[in-house]
Amino acid sequence: MQKTILILAGGQGRRFHSFDKCFASLDNKLLIQHAIDNISGLADEIIVAARDEQQGEQIRARVSEEINLAFDSLNGFGPLAGFLSGLEQASFAFSLVIGCDMPFVNKSAVNLLFEIASSGYDAVVPRWENGMLEPLHAVYRRDSILAAIRDAVKTGDGMIYHVISQLKNVCFLPVNRIRVIDPNLKTFQNINTPFELKKSEKFLCSKR
Repeated sequence: MQKTILILAGGQGRRFHSFDKCFASLDNKLLIQHAIDNISGLADEIIVAARDEQQGEQIRARVSEEINLAFDSLNGFGPLAGFLSGLEQASFAFSLVIGCDMPFVNKSAVNLLFEIASSGYDAVVPRWENGMLEPLHAVYRRDSILAAIRDAVKTGDGMIYHVISQLKNVCFLPVNRIRVIDPNLKTFQNINTPFELKKSEKFLCSKR
């Protein structure tokens, strides 16, 4: 099974004082480089969906792995813009979609998502006990999710949760399945603020 990993990097970083989060440094390494390093070797291609060509070329110049770039072509659709531009470039049937601000993505958890998706699902989306979803730590069947996104764009609906609800065959994976692999569920952690960045720095220091 050939796989794509799509990293969304086009956010505005408003809670990060408008600083571009993917260039924030954690343990002397860019957040986006942490994400790439954690999934390197799991996929046959890595696509980074950037806000524009300027951000994309800065990313390409500063990360060590070979990546393909996609550029958001929609305004006002949040992460869906990156989903659309990135998955339109995807070469393979299934893609993991994550954010650039997720430095602790767990390889075994990712492999589990792909393994389940390969049994015929349109998407495998982790779901918490309270019903909340992790759509930016999920695997999608390219053709199915693209069709749903294009329909959503026509109606002006930018909510990824609504897009997922349009898919016919979704595995909502209980997070407890992933907790077995990653007891603290760090794989889901994203960094939205400078305070969260400092907490993550302390966590890495404590692991040494």
